[in-house]
Amino acid sequence: MKSIVLLLVLIATSLPAFSNDAERLYQMGLAAMNQGQPEAAEKAFREALRIQPNHAQARYQLGQLPARAEALKAQRRAAELAEIRLPAIDFAGVTLNEALAALGQMIETESAKSRGEDKALTPNFMVQDPGGSLGDKEVNLRLKNVPAKVALDYLLQQVGATARYDEHATVIRPAK
Repeated sequence: MKSIVLLLVLIATSLPAFSNDAERLYQMGLAAMNQGQPEAAEKAFREALRIQPNHAQARYQLGQLPARAEALKAQRRAAELAEIRLPAIDFAGVTLNEALAALGQMIETESAKSRGEDKALTPNFMVQDPGGSLGDKEVNLRLKNVPAKVALDYLLQQVGATARYDEHATVIRPAK
């Protein structure tokens, strides 16, 4: 009888620790989602459910991941562009296509410096314009020490375009 009571006391005192671990893992999963990392989020939610199988929020988020995976990967691409700082940009009277090519090269160079050659970010800008005139519009931009995403946003504002971030490319198209 004493051993059963002792076992019950031991279990009761360890439950909050399991609950805290599951909650911590759940929060890690949410953070991974916010960073656009669905694989890491899935791993954290599954581990939270292993520790606490009735964690409703982790189960819900795990169920939502397949539907949101592409959007999360696109979100990661935008976040990566925001992390890359460009020391200087000076475009004067160049076309959007020329500016995007130069900006892409700057992003690759700066990301290779900060991440290493094997993990350099390739922005893969793709202009999607049925009218065909967007890429020929002239832009001017002079900035120092700004995130690549900010520089891209300024360029796109000048020509009336928007960016859609996909997992493998940044699609530029006319604003509606």
